Amino acid sequence: MSFYNGTVTGLSKIATGTPSAFCRAVLSGEFSVNPHNIRKKGAGAQLHVRKGTSEIRLTATVVGLDKTDLAKFFPTTSGVQVASFPDFLVEVDDGATGREFVCTSGQPGNVTVSLPEGEDSEVEYQVEMLFAACSGYAAGTYIPVYNSYKGHTINDATVTISGVSENVMSFELSNDLGASLRNPLNGKTAGAKTFAAAAIVQGNDPALSFVTADEYGVENLFADDHTPVDIVLALANGTSAENITITLDDFVPESFNMPVTGEEFEGFSHEFRPGDGVTYNRVQVA
Repeated sequence: MSFYNGTVTGLSKIATGTPSAFCRAVLSGEFSVNPHNIRKKGAGAQLHVRKGTSEIRLTATVVGLDKTDLAKFFPTTSGVQVASFPDFLVEVDDGATGREFVCTSGQPGNVTVSLPEGEDSEVEYQVEMLFAACSGYAAGTYIPVYNSYKGHTINDATVTISGVSENVMSFELSNDLGASLRNPLNGKTAGAKTFAAAAIVQGNDPALSFVTADEYGVENLFADDHTPVDIVLALANGTSAENITITLDDFVPESFNMPVTGEEFEGFSHEFRPGDGVTYNRVQVA
């Protein structure tokens, strides 16, 4: 009988059998497999069941994500697949018992970059990835690797709108790429028949929500048309190689909310999405 806790779970990138760092630390996550079982009831109390196509997803909330990997969740060109998306190692392994999985042929599903308000606030990244294939390995085969990045606290962050600081207190940037599987009728190899041919992305749907301490943007709230703005999220912790600049190109307001309350006043809530133009390259990570 084996028992586990979080200290013996792990996640990192892996290539040709060599693990490499994806982040400084994984705060939480989930490896899930949906076999999409075929299940049909028939006359005479018969039940027909067969295995379908495996849907393999990996989610994680992390800190200290490298900007090169973050950029893969914000494609700058149109297309059905993000180039050079890495394979991932995920495990529960105490060195003697457990299981390791290597997820391959994947694509980014969605991402959220968030910085809440608070004295101990830090930028966190929530990622979801979809994979077309996966292999299992015995405990002790690989060891996940982590970087030594400092991450970015609330004191490392600057938000400007059209080049001006607008008293932004917190933000959440998301992108949904609508990842799905493709499964053409080209024949399958025994032992891998439940794997799809590929994972693909279906689009780009970035959105930024943020809270300001004052009434930003209300003078144009009822204008005849939007005036697009560029929004820059700059994260700089004193180590230049770890600095991240996220630029949102020509975004327009999607919603505005001002609470009316007799107690605490939290601030003005805003949501922005891309304005007129193309769907890709609206969020640039550098």
